Amino acid sequence: MALTITSDYKGQYKIPSNCYTELATYIAKYESIYLLDLLGAELYNLFIADLDGSTPQVPQDARFLALYNAFNIDESVCIVSSEGIKKMLIQFIYFEYMRDSSFTQTVSGVTNVSSSVATLEPYKGWNLEQAFNEGVGNYNAIQWYICDNSTVYPEENSQHKSIISIL
Repeated sequence: MALTITSDYKGQYKIPSNCYTELATYIAKYESIYLLDLLGAELYNLFIADLDGSTPQVPQDARFLALYNAFNIDESVCIVSSEGIKKMLIQFIYFEYMRDSSFTQTVSGVTNVSSSVATLEPYKGWNLEQAFNEGVGNYNAIQWYICDNSTVYPEENSQHKSIISIL
């Protein structure tokens, strides 16, 4: 399964291309973890079975495309917005990768932190927290949509995600 590919990590979620081999490992690991949390095991298995086999993969059934694609829905007291499953996964995987890497996000782009004297600490900058929290926003919107349409998604068994503050 690969809903995201290494070349999807650009712009705000840029990861240097010389890290794509390592990034592919993160994609393989974390896509399934976050999707299992979002969908629950039964709905996750149905979602995976519906993927088309392209690179990156895209679901075919309308009920899964509704989650995969971005949406904006007017509710009585708010607007529920999601950038879709793919963007959510990019945000979470970017967070996981950058948290563990020797790279840091700066105003001028992603840079490698190296020093012969300093001890390397995991990156804990504003963009890392922001990426995770934007992922949680998309996750929660998709989760709301699934729960609001429970007759379409009777297999749902999702887990709650909360925003973080690491600064």
